[in-house]
Amino acid sequence: MIKADNIHKTYSGGVKALGGVSFEVRSGEICGYIGTNGAGKSTTLKILCGILPFDEGSVLVDGNALPGGEDGIKKIAGYVPETAEMFNSLTVKEYFSFIRDLRNLGESEFRRRTDYFADLYSFTEYLDESIGKLSKGNKQKVLITSALLHNPGILLFDEPLNGLDAFSIMIFQDMVVKLAEKGKTVFYSSHLLDLMEKVSTRIIVIDSGKIILDKPKTELNDSEEYKSLENFFREIAVRDSKKEFVYDEAFS
Repeated sequence: MIKADNIHKTYSGGVKALGGVSFEVRSGEICGYIGTNGAGKSTTLKILCGILPFDEGSVLVDGNALPGGEDGIKKIAGYVPETAEMFNSLTVKEYFSFIRDLRNLGESEFRRRTDYFADLYSFTEYLDESIGKLSKGNKQKVLITSALLHNPGILLFDEPLNGLDAFSIMIFQDMVVKLAEKGKTVFYSSHLLDLMEKVSTRIIVIDSGKIILDKPKTELNDSEEYKSLENFFREIAVRDSKKEFVYDEAFS
């Protein structure tokens, strides 16, 4: 379970990223976290996984309270950041071994899990390649795998599908649903709105650091104004930016 209560975060220079964000995501839920660029999505995820301090409010992640419980959260959470930061000089095997030692995994379960995910996401042939030589998509597969090796109860995904091919995206979609069925709490942000619409059981929309919608998917589907998540989000984006593409203006 994840519970955020009145979270405020202002960066140096006075940039206000979050202005009183509150929500709750229960075990077994898949929460899609949506917003335009700069809305506060990545800031929220970094706070939830205990790597970014905040100014006001409180966070509870599976009994670990923030501030103060950062180490506890890092033990039970699997986090895929928006930008992959890995040791490019290491081979994929060496990087996974680093994760094994960090997570205190037994050798047997470690080998079984790495082999399974390498086969699932079709990167077995790259296990002995240095990470720096991998394509963007294969780096993302390694990053996703590293977040899952310790079988975490909390899954925090920030644009986890960057660079993935269509088939890998389908595998990821199916995997997320099955993880939630096992009681995992899934909280993720993605620009692939059709995917979020398919797999999410709860939708939260953040705009300029404030939550403007927080509903179970079933309740959102039943609302009269709702047609699709893409149309709903388009209305928010247009309202905020008042911009749209006009061919003659661009290429006159």
